[in-house]
Amino acid sequence: MLLIITREIPNHANKLRELYQCLKQRDIPYIVTRRCDPTMIARTDIRGLIIPGARFRIKQYVPQLELTLELYYLFHFPKTPVLGICHGCQLLMLYYGGSLTSYNTLWTGTHNVNLSTHRIFKGHERGQTPRGIDACFYFHELPVAPPSSSSNIREIAWITKFRDGRRHACAFEFVKNRVYGMMFHPEALDSTRDILYNFYETIAMSSSAASAASAASAASTSA
Repeated sequence: MLLIITREIPNHANKLRELYQCLKQRDIPYIVTRRCDPTMIARTDIRGLIIPGARFRIKQYVPQLELTLELYYLFHFPKTPVLGICHGCQLLMLYYGGSLTSYNTLWTGTHNVNLSTHRIFKGHERGQTPRGIDACFYFHELPVAPPSSSSNIREIAWITKFRDGRRHACAFEFVKNRVYGMMFHPEALDSTRDILYNFYETIAMSSSAASAASAASAASTSA
């Protein structure tokens, strides 16, 4: 079961309608939470968290009550795989010590992205070389990882040509094999939906299986 954390209803900015359709097409179970719910954190069937897009902008260094919901579930599911999309990626970047570069106008539309060979991009590889794909963007703030010497955040995909004509990171691994963020919307295009499916099948379910095996091993040892 995936837990989608959002206060919003579907609109053109958050792409929630596309996200729900994408998961239904693959028969991936999910539930949506719009409040800090103690009964939700008591569930044992949550295999992954998705923090999707949102209409409001995240303000760096300014407390925002709107973010309480996401922080509540990040705190209560500390070992669960997480995928942040757009707004969710921005939140995770600040959560793990990075920053945001703000722009007055939106970066929208379909743009070329270079992918690393990370397993979350399985199916998009071309040997050992990054492959260019088209991806859907809709944001004001671009996440920026801290210097690698002071952070374990790993860049895993890049906008080929951003506003300034340069290459910039647009997807990150915040915690190895567990927490990811993407500034593009994998749910928005048929050609990128496999990335979302990879998160569920390769990251979330794989992590769940590993946890179950570890628990079984511990129980066997104690017996």
